[in-house]
Amino acid sequence: MTLNNQDKVFLGASFATAIIGVALIVIGFVFRFGGGFGTFATYAQQDNDFLELKRLDMIFGLFVAAAGVLILSFLVATISVVRHNTFLLKAYCAMIALMIVVQLVDGLLAFTYSDQINQLASDDIMYESLEKAASKSFPPIGTLSTDAETQFWANTQNSFGCCGVMNSTDWNIFWGGAGTAADLEALHCYQRHYNDGCEKVIRNRISSDAQYLGAASMGVLVVEIIASFLAGYRAYTLAHPEFNDK
Repeated sequence: MTLNNQDKVFLGASFATAIIGVALIVIGFVFRFGGGFGTFATYAQQDNDFLELKRLDMIFGLFVAAAGVLILSFLVATISVVRHNTFLLKAYCAMIALMIVVQLVDGLLAFTYSDQINQLASDDIMYESLEKAASKSFPPIGTLSTDAETQFWANTQNSFGCCGVMNSTDWNIFWGGAGTAADLEALHCYQRHYNDGCEKVIRNRISSDAQYLGAASMGVLVVEIIASFLAGYRAYTLAHPEFNDK
């Protein structure tokens, strides 16, 4: 079947949305699981999820779901063009419009969570968690405790290359000065990171990841709006042959 210019332009726009969908899925998985963040999130959620990372999981889920629909919508677009099916064109238009709404909501949720992370990862909450971990891993440390708090801090310090809330001395404060370098290393708090507090690292990482997800979710809407408009216009021209571009 020969495609006219309207078909070609619409297919080009719908193909672009599918490529965007693939890119969004890759971006989402990189930010959610890359750089040790996946391991960190797992242990943080086990530690009473005081950072409310389940909200970030929801944002990530919506992000990936919307991207998946964008990819699948290209199949609908292709079939609708080949068959000149106005119903499928309208369905495609509705699908993309719905994904635009979902991505707008997802972006707003991501930016809101990014703004709130400073309260969730406050000094008091972080120190409370560290105190619990210190009480369950009192020196000399042989086998590391398997409780949620200790595992959270050990894996966070290992994944992000940090020590304590502000620095490594936080551990010794709660240990009453009884800790040694070996005890700190047992918790993956290494000398080169003694002055790198986890509070700032955690805040920056979660905040930046949430912002990137929000920006990615909302930054591609122009292409989707164009594709949705073209689908609606093509359905209109099929219903009114006098406007058809031969």
